[in-house]
Amino acid sequence: MISKNYSKVEKKKKCYEIVLSIIIVNWNNKDILRYCLNSIYHIHNVSKYEIIVVDNNSEDGSVELIKNEFPNVELLENNKNLGFARANNQAIKIARGNYILLLNNDTVVTNAFCFDRMIELMEKKPQVGILGCKLLYPNGTLQSCGESFPSVWGIFKSQILFAKTWNRFGKNKQGDNHFKKIDFVCGACLMTRKGILDQVGLLKEEYFMYGEDVEFCYRVHKAGYDIGVLTDESIIHLHSKSTEKNLTETLYHSINNDLKNIRMIHNDEWRVLLTKFFHLIGLSIRAILAIFRKDRKVSDYLKLFKKILTKGE
Repeated sequence: MISKNYSKVEKKKKCYEIVLSIIIVNWNNKDILRYCLNSIYHIHNVSKYEIIVVDNNSEDGSVELIKNEFPNVELLENNKNLGFARANNQAIKIARGNYILLLNNDTVVTNAFCFDRMIELMEKKPQVGILGCKLLYPNGTLQSCGESFPSVWGIFKSQILFAKTWNRFGKNKQGDNHFKKIDFVCGACLMTRKGILDQVGLLKEEYFMYGEDVEFCYRVHKAGYDIGVLTDESIIHLHSKSTEKNLTETLYHSINNDLKNIRMIHNDEWRVLLTKFFHLIGLSIRAILAIFRKDRKVSDYLKLFKKILTKGE
């Protein structure tokens, strides 16, 4: 069941041609959501944007926040948590912009005209089907500048060698003013055309959270479009603020969807089994490390180990 919140400001905006629809999914993250929305309004001229927030049955006052502080935002309220992909699809179906931006609620926009420049590049390069920008940690170090499709070797490096952790200590290489072609763009900031969605379809709703960006980018790639990032634009990504409240459930979806995507891309059950094996080893290592961490519980990793072993893809 969904209800909509239309405001006077929203009605005034309808006289403009909407170029970009910004879609934000929220679940019990009122303060982070406020920070995200304020960053958009303070940085951008939003007269040709519409912002749609889909709230997945939050209980922390997020809905009241939108109604009281951001009346120009179009609000869709769900009566249960429908997950990331399904909630985004709800907003995509009513979006009026030629361009669609999927934006996490735990992002902060710091560069003026970031989204305008992304649109400008896609206008100039019609072969680009999906575009992102650099994602930075709050301390300014590089989090992501596009990714490769998942592979067994990539899973081994991330789960056993902690490659992503070590990368945080590397230099934040500032990109030149150009388009960098990559395999997939992180769903924290993913721009596409409405026409692309009409052609390849919406997000796959069996992905409750995580991995839906990989699957969607793979379909767009198979349809013959380029995927990439604008390397001289960036936003801050606070990373996992919506999902850190339930570590076990979050990691289960992440790992299970890794297995789905490995099967989809490589069509090889041995690679799926190896991926599962490396994830199980990674969980064992993290269970040991949790002994020395106050913010982690060994029992969480052990429960997850058992769940992946018996129920994982």
